[in-house]
Amino acid sequence: MEGINGSTIFIIGDSQVGKTTIARRIFENGDLDLVSSMDRATEYQVRIPQRQSPIKILEIRNSTFLTENEIRFDAERDVAIFCYAVNDPDSYQHVADTWIPLFRERGCDAMTMILIGNKKDLRRNPAVKRSLAERGLRPVHISRGSQLLFIYPSLDVFFESSINDFRDLDQIIKIINDTILNFTGY
Repeated sequence: MEGINGSTIFIIGDSQVGKTTIARRIFENGDLDLVSSMDRATEYQVRIPQRQSPIKILEIRNSTFLTENEIRFDAERDVAIFCYAVNDPDSYQHVADTWIPLFRERGCDAMTMILIGNKKDLRRNPAVKRSLAERGLRPVHISRGSQLLFIYPSLDVFFESSINDFRDLDQIIKIINDTILNFTGY
C-alpha cells in the first residue's frame, strides 16, 4: 500500500468503530475513491478543490498492519486519527494499549494526532448498557478519552462524535485544514 505522494490521513481503530463514517463526514463534498483493500487496511484517496494532488486516507483496523508494513510518515503534513466506539470498551483498550503506542513507535510523535470516541449516542442506550452489563462492562465514559490526552502528550485533541451529532467533527475538519491544506511544502 504505497499510495500516493502528498498528505495522508491515517484513521486507526478496530473494525466497526465508525472510521469510514468519519472519513466520509470529513470530506463531505468529495467522493472517497477506493485504491486498495486488504484484511487489515483500506486505502482511499479523495480529491478536493483546494488541492492539486489527492489526499490519501489509510484506514487501519489491525495492529499487525503497522508491524508488518513499512509506512512513511511526514509530521508536517500527515494526520493520525485514533478511533474507538463508546459502546465497545475493548476498542478503547486497543487504542490506549496498542494503537497509540504502536503508532508512536512506528510513526512520529510530532505529527498531528486526534483521538475520537465515536458512537457517543449509544452511551445511554438501554440495550447497549444491558448487553455490556451482562459481560461486566459499561460504555466508555468521556473522562477515559480525556485521560489519554494526559497519558500520551503527543495527542493534540480529543473529541466525541456520533452519527447524529457531527459538531465536533467540524473542529477536526479545521485541524485537518490547518495541517494538510495549509501545508506549503508542495
